Amino acid sequence: MKNFIVQLSIISIISSGLYYLIGIAGTPYFFSWHPFIAGFFFIVTLFFHKGLQNSLEKGNQQFIRYYMGATAVKLMLILLFVIIIALTNKSIAMNFTLCTFFYYLFFSSFEVWLSMKQFGRK
Repeated sequence: MKNFIVQLSIISIISSGLYYLIGIAGTPYFFSWHPFIAGFFFIVTLFFHKGLQNSLEKGNQQFIRYYMGATAVKLMLILLFVIIIALTNKSIAMNFTLCTFFYYLFFSSFEVWLSMKQFGRK
């Protein structure tokens, strides 16, 4: 788990740096509070991975159910959160949505890659 936290920290720093570079490039859709969103995805990914490890100990079927269920729940909760922010604060809606989408894609890609690498052979 320690190795995973180091890798996740590196991915968080890289993704924050990339998003910051997008902001420096002068895009009008830059969201200045992006480190909070990166931190949120760091925590969500950490709990998701811990759940994957626990479910694998219970068997392959449990692992598959957990992975599919947790991914669906995570997507729905993030989508609900984005919709609530977009409806309540229209001035930051586009910037917040695009920033959240960027981090969702980045961290989800990392999760899939690491899950295939770590759990794919078991």
